Amino acid sequence: MKHSFIIVTAGQDCAVRDLRRTANSLLASHVTPNHWIISDSTLAHERVTRTRKMRTSSIVIARNNIVVVENAVVVFLPAGDRLHPQALELINRKLTEQPGIDFIYGDSSHRGASRFEDASIVRRPGWSPERLRSHNYIGEFVAVRARVAALAGGATMLSRLHSHDRNLRLSEASKRAHRISEVLHLSTQQCTEPTASLVAVQEHCQRTGINADCSLDLQVAAVRVQRHVSRKPKISVILPTRGTVQTIRGQSVVMAAHALTSLRSTCNYLKLEIIAVLDKETPDESRSQIVSAGGPALKVVEYDQEFNFAEKVNLGVVNSDGDYLLLLNDDTEFISSDTIETLMGLLEDPEVAMSGPMLLYEDGLIQSAGHILNPIPYDLYRHRSPQHVGAQNLLRVQREVSGVIAACVLIKRSAFMEVGGLCTLFPSNYNDVDFGLKLRDAGYRIIWTPHAQMYHFESKTRSPKLQPFEVAHIGKRWRDALDDDPYFNPNLERYMSIWKENVVGHKSLEDALGPTAPIASK
Repeated sequence: MKHSFIIVTAGQDCAVRDLRRTANSLLASHVTPNHWIISDSTLAHERVTRTRKMRTSSIVIARNNIVVVENAVVVFLPAGDRLHPQALELINRKLTEQPGIDFIYGDSSHRGASRFEDASIVRRPGWSPERLRSHNYIGEFVAVRARVAALAGGATMLSRLHSHDRNLRLSEASKRAHRISEVLHLSTQQCTEPTASLVAVQEHCQRTGINADCSLDLQVAAVRVQRHVSRKPKISVILPTRGTVQTIRGQSVVMAAHALTSLRSTCNYLKLEIIAVLDKETPDESRSQIVSAGGPALKVVEYDQEFNFAEKVNLGVVNSDGDYLLLLNDDTEFISSDTIETLMGLLEDPEVAMSGPMLLYEDGLIQSAGHILNPIPYDLYRHRSPQHVGAQNLLRVQREVSGVIAACVLIKRSAFMEVGGLCTLFPSNYNDVDFGLKLRDAGYRIIWTPHAQMYHFESKTRSPKLQPFEVAHIGKRWRDALDDDPYFNPNLERYMSIWKENVVGHKSLEDALGPTAPIASK
């Protein structure tokens, strides 16, 4: 099927040379657009639209909305930016192959500070509505079916808006968004970081019924959407433990007792029941401290089988009755008082089944900023400083992920039961990766947030060694899903835990880590 394309460019305050650059790219496109709407154009702009090449082309120039034909696609392209020659061809093919798609975005190329500097390529993840609320990660260039643009207010009106505002409105009218992992437009902007509009997000929340406080990040262009918790149901805290004693910050402690003390002394949320699943060999002294730290909300469940973390969690859930489940490792420590409320707010969205915080090592470095399947499951930006903002500021925004470490996650009980809990075929490792993939397979979303942070003294209570049979089983069970993470990009470097483009040279590493990257890496 051949779609007709309507290019929409905001003419307000744009220079003639910028418009000329855009015009030349339209003329060079493999698929010639049918119309070019230049909203708020001036007489000076007509110098571009009346050139011989433009007049002899089949492109119809307009200043306002036009009557669109069936199968029309509206493409928003900023003045000065160039349409990639193959962009419309790729969009046409995707819309033909998958008629249900009505919103498309893709990667972009950004010029360097000088003609001798390599351009930066912004490689974007798949559709992430929560991340779009935080910042305009999908960029300036988007293509939508004409009916979506009409529902969102019309192409001309939308072209006058901040791109974050425009894309939020289009997402509200869209039924299915899709990313094409190819460069679709060449930008004149050197900055590759997403923009953000606080007002746009506030208005979006009002239109969509999201009850939240919105605030700007003081360091990067990002908006925090802090949802209000509509009710305070009982949360069942599931804590599997064998009563291990380890040293934390130079002090010997019973890890589970330390985690429970941290929970009860730090968190504001009070409507909790605590299910401690204790191994039969738990020392009496450890057991006593755990019971004391848990207080009257604690219920002890005995476990007398060979160690299986997944089975212990499932046993704890069976013995609980909360509407929400807080899976908590015994080697964790809460940092802020509103951690549970932050995670709970994300679950106000009916499509979100699980949320998780940023996890930090004892030394304060990042342990996990969510899972990335690459194709081995990695924890994003592990061992990096939490001061890193990450490529395209991804460490500063709430966003969809394929999974989170189960050391501290909040889950809707209904979703946990629907997918059958944790798989006991993974007694030590990958049970959380498998669980996240099961939730995704059931149609749920998982949100990671940097606005809640936890210490996770990883492997203080168990061996960190991967079991070969678990590695083999996760690969056999989820081979295709591991190789196609929707929140990854196929043009990124494989087998890495950072968002680095798959190119030779240091440019993509600088884009991934910023100016704080080690000199030896450059």
